Amino acid sequence: MDAAAEAAAPYLQKMLADKAVIDLKPFAADAKKRLAAAVGDFAAQGAGLRANVSIDDLRLAGVAYDETLRIIANANGSVDVAVSSLALQ
Repeated sequence: MDAAAEAAAPYLQKMLADKAVIDLKPFAADAKKRLAAAVGDFAAQGAGLRANVSIDDLRLAGVAYDETLRIIANANGSVDVAVSSLALQ
């Protein structure tokens, strides 16, 4: 049985690559919110810095696998940054 499974594996991988479909639309709205929050949290780390982030469009750019499945996306939107003070060092 093991030899048969090993022989079939390349065919199964090719068929999955050609035919498998994953619908990422349910995750798009959540991903937009999380990306905007991440940028906002990054800006919040600096005193005297405020950022408002809006992501209008999120597109799948690629998928990679290197022990972790990675979804690569392109985001379009806007970032408004206000600096009220600078720390002098």
